[in-house]
Amino acid sequence: QQSYGSGVLADGRLADLIRRVATFGMVLMKLDLRQESGRHADTLDAIITYLDMGTYSEWDEEKKLDFLTRELKGKRPLVPVSIEVPADVKEVLDTFQIAAELGSDSLGAYVISMASSASDVLAVELLQKDARLAATGELGRACPGGTLRVVPLFETVKDLREAGSVIRKLLSIDWYHEHVIKNHNGHQEVMVGYSDSGKDAGRFTAAWELYKAQEDVVAACNDYGIKVTLFHGRGGSIGRGGGPTYLAIQSQPPGSVMGTLRSTEQGEMVEAKFGLPQIAVRQLEIYTTAVLLATLRPPLPP
Repeated sequence: QQSYGSGVLADGRLADLIRRVATFGMVLMKLDLRQESGRHADTLDAIITYLDMGTYSEWDEEKKLDFLTRELKGKRPLVPVSIEVPADVKEVLDTFQIAAELGSDSLGAYVISMASSASDVLAVELLQKDARLAATGELGRACPGGTLRVVPLFETVKDLREAGSVIRKLLSIDWYHEHVIKNHNGHQEVMVGYSDSGKDAGRFTAAWELYKAQEDVVAACNDYGIKVTLFHGRGGSIGRGGGPTYLAIQSQPPGSVMGTLRSTEQGEMVEAKFGLPQIAVRQLEIYTTAVLLATLRPPLPP
């Protein structure tokens, strides 16, 4: 303050900021993590090959699920401390390690892009569990927060068509069903991709496949008594799922918006929709109104 002659700043705006933080605390947004399903499969492939337990990538879905479920129920770590793996695999393991150390107090969802099977979700759950065991062992303390909720992102038309059966399969696995109830208050989040489905099939087909996928996912979660939040990966141009927010939310399948909805905003739209305080408040009013109406007065089924 004295050496730089910035007393006016220190006693004014800086002092105000310090008082605000002391009074209200620091509130920031949680950061989501996102990684492609193939990277997790490659990571498990490298670990299992290193342990001479076979070749993960060559197993069928049932064998993968048996292995993952058995390991998730076990108490020992899977990844040995001495393991040597390629750089891209190490990057994935390092990311899980940091996530375990920060916990859900700092991080939100772990989104799996290009998800296509139940094993994609269990693979992330296993890598999370392993990293937490390693962090607890090395640091000698419990990890902060809980495990991150794992959110499969269905993007291609083929994956959207199978989304409901994938969620049904997941929830039929005892370990996973109990995990969702115990650690995530019986709440499952599922993301659907507008940009890639549009590129895959064209806007009209993609819109219909997205609609049907959401119906299937909601029905699957209802059958297992699990609440669901649909996370819409949309925004920007029409080709990427952009368009009027209010109409978009009102046109979701009946029962898919039950008081909760997540949506991305593309970078170029953030400034346009939230750059000015008054416009930002108006946008939030539009979101809130549309979600309330879609919950209380859902549209008729087609």
